[in-house]
Amino acid sequence: MKKRLLSLLLVGILSVSMLSGCDEVWIDEIDEIGEIDDFDNTDDAENVEVAENETVEIEPVEIGSDAQSATVLIYMNGSDLETKAGEATADLSEMIESGVGENVNVIVQTMGTRKWHDYDISSKTSQIYKVNRGELELVKDNMGQLDCTKSETLSDFIDFGRNNYPADRYMLIFWDHGGGPVYGIGYDEWQPDTESLTLDEIQEALQRNSDIKFDFIGMDCCIMANLETCYVLAPFCKYAVLSEDFESGLGWSYKEWMKMLEKYPGISTPLLGKKIIDGMINANENDDDAGGSSTMILVNERAVPDLVKKWTEYAYKNEDKLLGLNYSKLHMARGRAFTNPFFDSWDDDESSVTMDNYYVSDVLSIVESVGQEDESTDNLRSSLKACAAYFGHTSDKNELTGLAVSLPYGDKSFYDQLVNVYSKCGFDKKYIEWLEGFVSAKGADDYCDYSGFEDSWCGWQTYEQGWGSCESDEDFEDWEYDYEEKLWYLYEDGNIFLYDDESDVLLCYDEYEEAFYYYDDEDEDWYLYEE
Repeated sequence: MKKRLLSLLLVGILSVSMLSGCDEVWIDEIDEIGEIDDFDNTDDAENVEVAENETVEIEPVEIGSDAQSATVLIYMNGSDLETKAGEATADLSEMIESGVGENVNVIVQTMGTRKWHDYDISSKTSQIYKVNRGELELVKDNMGQLDCTKSETLSDFIDFGRNNYPADRYMLIFWDHGGGPVYGIGYDEWQPDTESLTLDEIQEALQRNSDIKFDFIGMDCCIMANLETCYVLAPFCKYAVLSEDFESGLGWSYKEWMKMLEKYPGISTPLLGKKIIDGMINANENDDDAGGSSTMILVNERAVPDLVKKWTEYAYKNEDKLLGLNYSKLHMARGRAFTNPFFDSWDDDESSVTMDNYYVSDVLSIVESVGQEDESTDNLRSSLKACAAYFGHTSDKNELTGLAVSLPYGDKSFYDQLVNVYSKCGFDKKYIEWLEGFVSAKGADDYCDYSGFEDSWCGWQTYEQGWGSCESDEDFEDWEYDYEEKLWYLYEDGNIFLYDDESDVLLCYDEYEEAFYYYDDEDEDWYLYEE
C-alpha cells in the first residue's frame, strides 16, 4: 500500500511542479524521497482496513496548525432570500446543529431583511448573534437599521468580532445575493435596489482591519469566483471559497464542516475547504426539489497575483480573437443572483437570468476555445491550476471550470461602472482602458460555441493529463501540496490521505468515521491514530 501511494505521490509532485511553476527547491525534495521499488498492483487504496482492536500512539504529523480556537464571522444579509423563503434561518439552523461554541466562535450579524422567519431575529434593527452549543445567543441588540452595502458596516463588524472573540485563526463569510465583480454582493431590502457592496468597498473594509489575515474568506453568493474578486481578497486571506455558478437556494451546507472545525480547530485550511465544497455539492446533488447544478472552488490566494499577470499577458496577445466573438457564458441562473444587471428587481430560484447578463466568461473555456497554443497559453493554464486548490461540481455540471473574468461586450453603461470599481481597487490602468475595446467589439453579438470544450472537460484531475481526455487513469492521483503546512494531501474515495515527506509518515482521515489512521510500513496495515 505505502509503496503504491508513494509511487503515485511522485506523479502528483511532478504534476504540481510542471503545472504550478514551482521553484527548483521542490525538485530537491523529490530527490530526498529516494528510489522506490516497483509497487504491487494487487494492493488497493479504495478502502482503508484497520487491524482489529489495534490502537497505537505515535508522534503527530503536522496536519494543520497548533490553533486551539477559531472565530468565524458571518456577514449575513438575509434580504429577500429570507423574507420570501427563510433561507438564511435555514442556514442558521445548520450552524446551530453543528454544536460549535467551545473551540469555535461563530458570530453572525443579521441585517437587510424585512421578515426573519425564526429565532426571534428582529427586522427592526440589526443584531449580532453567537452560535453557542446548540443555541443562538443574542450578543448585541438595538444597532439600528445598518446598511449592509456600506463599507463601514462590514468594517465595524470585523472589528467587533476581532475585539470580542479573539482566536488563533479567523474566517469571514459573506451571505447574500451575488452579482459578479462589478456589482458585488448584498441586496439590502431597506435600501434602494441600486445599492450593493462592491469590491472596492469590501477592500476598504478589509484594509481597515488589515492586521487580521483570514484563513479563508468565503462568499455564500452567486457568481463571485472570478479573477477580480480573488485579486481584491489576496492581501487579506490565504484561501477563498467561491462559486462561479448561480447557487441554488440551498447555498452552503454548514453543519458538517463547522462540526469538524469544532473538533479540530487547527485543521489545515485546504482540508476544511474541501469539506465545505463537498458538503455544498452533495446537498445539491441529493435534493431534487431545492438543489441544482453547482460548482465551487477553493482558491490558493498566494497564486492569484501571478494569475492576473498571466491572464493580462494572454489577453493582450489574443486581443483580436477575444474581440471577434462574445465569450460570455449563456448559463442559466438557479438561485441567489441579481435578476438583471441594473438592479431593477431581485428574483428567486425561478430566475431566467444568464451569466451573459453579468458579462461572465470562464477563463479556461476561453483559453481552450480560442485555441492559440503558445507560451502565454501554457503559462495561463499552469497559473490557473496553481490557483485551483480544490474544485467540486455536481454530476451534471462540466462546463464551468472554477474561475471567470468579466469582459464588457457591447455595454457602455456596464463598462462605466466597471471603471469606477476597478480603479478604486487598484487594477492596472492599462488593463482597465484595454477593456473599453469590448464595448464596441465586432463580435459582441456572436457568441462563442463552447460545446467542443464542454464535451471534453471533466474536471481538473483529468485536465492535468491533457485536455480532450475524460478517460480515468487508475495510476493517476491528484496529490496537492499545502505550502502553509508543508504537507501533501490527496482526496480519494471519500478518504483524505496526508503525507509528511520530512518524517515519512502517511495518515488517512476517514470523513465518515471522523477518525485518523496511520500506515505502518512493517505491518503493511492501517491503525487508528489516537491523540
